[in-house]
Parts: sequence; C-alpha cells; structure tokens
Amino acid sequence: MSKAQNDRRYKVEKKLVAAIRDKMDALAHAQFLKDRDGKSKNPSHKYSHLSRADRARIRRSKIQYLRNEIHLILCANGFTPHVRDPRIPKATVAENLAIRFDFDGIIHRPESGQLSDPYRSAKQAYLETIRQEGAVSEPEYPFKSYCLNTSPVWQGLSRFANFRRLNSKIIAQLQKKRIPPSAVQTMNYYDFVDAISESCKESRARPFEGARSKNLKMFASCYGDEFFRIMTSLRYEASAVHKMLRQMRNGTTPEIIDLHHKTNVTNFRELEKPEEINLFPNMLLTFIHPHHRSLHFDKGYDIDKNLVFFGGYDPLFQIRRDPEKERQYLLKTGQLAKNAKTR
Repeated sequence: MSKAQNDRRYKVEKKLVAAIRDKMDALAHAQFLKDRDGKSKNPSHKYSHLSRADRARIRRSKIQYLRNEIHLILCANGFTPHVRDPRIPKATVAENLAIRFDFDGIIHRPESGQLSDPYRSAKQAYLETIRQEGAVSEPEYPFKSYCLNTSPVWQGLSRFANFRRLNSKIIAQLQKKRIPPSAVQTMNYYDFVDAISESCKESRARPFEGARSKNLKMFASCYGDEFFRIMTSLRYEASAVHKMLRQMRNGTTPEIIDLHHKTNVTNFRELEKPEEINLFPNMLLTFIHPHHRSLHFDKGYDIDKNLVFFGGYDPLFQIRRDPEKERQYLLKTGQLAKNAKTR
C-alpha cells in the first residue's frame, strides 16, 4: 500500500475515532445532567423554565438519540451487539472475584465478616492460643487429612492453573491455623483468599503472576513488530512505542492501552472451556478510549474473535492471531508443560 493510501485511511480513522469519542462523551454528560436534574432543586439553566417531567423527557430523548448514533456507527464498522443466552447463568460474585484475582494476581484481603463461621471461629481460637501461650507447638491435624476437593468453591477455583499451584500452600496454612479438615467443605471464596494471603505474608511474595502480566508479555513477544508498525502509522513516536513494548515485556500495561476479554467475565460460561476466560486467545489489546469503551457500550459488542490487537476500526490498524507463533512462544517459555503438570 502506498504512503498516500495509508495517509488517507489514517485521516478517515482519525475522524471516526473522534466522532465515536465525542458522542460517548456527550452521552455520559447527558446522563449526568439527567441524574442531576432529577435530584437537584436547581436544574441546569437551559431547561430551568420547564417542568421536571419535561426536562426528564428531553434528557431521555437526547440520551436515546446518542445511543442510536453510537450503535449505528459501531454496527457499520463490524461490531455486533452481544446477545446473551438466558439459559446460561452469569458468573456469581465469588466467580467474578476469582477470575479477576487470577487475571490481576492482586490480593484484596477479606474482612473478618466475610469469612465463613467455621473458618473464622477456628482461626480466632488459634490466634487466641498464640496470644496466651506465645506459640503453638504441634499441628492438630495431619497434612494428609486435608482434601480441598471436598469444597465446591475450591472445585471452581482449581479450574485455574494459578490456583491449582497453591494447593499445598493453602493446606499448610489450614494446618498451621488448626482449621479442622471438616471445615474445608464449607469454606467460601474469602476463606481461601485469606489462607493465600497468610501464605504470601509469610513468604513476602505475590501468590502468582497474574494472567494479565503473562498475556502482555506474550503479545509483545509474538506481535511486537506488527504493533510497532501500526502505532507508528497512527503517528505515535517510535520512542513512545518502544517504551510501551518494554512495559509489556515487563508485564505492565501502558497508560493508553488495556486488555479486553472478548467473552467478558460475567459471561465466562459461554466459552467451551470457561476456565480459559483469562487465557491469551480470549484477550484483545486495545486503546482505552474510545476503543475499549465501545466494546463495553450498552450491553456489550462482539468483535472478530481472531483479532489480537484492535488499534482502529479500519482493519489496517488491527492484528489477527497467529496460533503457531503463540504455540512456539508457550513452548519456548515452558508454559505449555507447566500448565499440563497442574491439570
């Protein structure tokens, strides 16, 4: 493609991005004004002479107009509104939290009130013994008496390789805190997070490398050259693009970039293998605004599953997956063998 053709497509893309961004910003502002007018005794000056009902009607009309405009633009550029199968249940709160934990690798230590009664009672008894006696000499229950698979919550968590690798560390914490093996079957999500948190506190290390970090490293390794070409064609300075790639190779997200779940977390059961929700094939690297926001607009929009980078609405600024590249990367880094061992 000639430079002149490339420049023309860039100019069209720039106008399209600006149009979507401006309409989304206008929609957010209209929704803000609608909410404010409904609560405030001093509505915005433009419609202050109207009744509250008339103001609400005008706001709703404007909001619907902007929604329709954005919808038409997205559909014209290859997006389709996501249609959820009502027969497939959404992710529960615990499942949503577990998926996010696996993705980010960041612990949010639970509060005492979130723990199950058997776990909390046993832990408090242990802490009280420590307070009175200074130490606990011997574990009350043998290591082998614990079986995490008796817990329905663990059965869900263990779908993810990151959690499976923590099996022994969790049991070690349960044994240390004198949590009865019989309490395992009633443990909730927060109990497991608490045990993981205690283990990390002792080792002074994060529980695992989150899927986000792994996916960013994989993208930079497999698609760095294509990413550089597209970003420079979008008029980003070469030095800035190199900096973004360095950040991704270190597992961190550049400021203007984000990772998008093609099948979102709430609908993770729609996948043939729900446990693969955070794996690279379900990831899409994209700009935060308006690209990522447009994918989540309204009830969500579907995009080509074979895309790995959505740098623009024009295919010229997109990267398609190369499964062989990805397989070679996983072999090189030993991730295929590591995941197989923990199954």
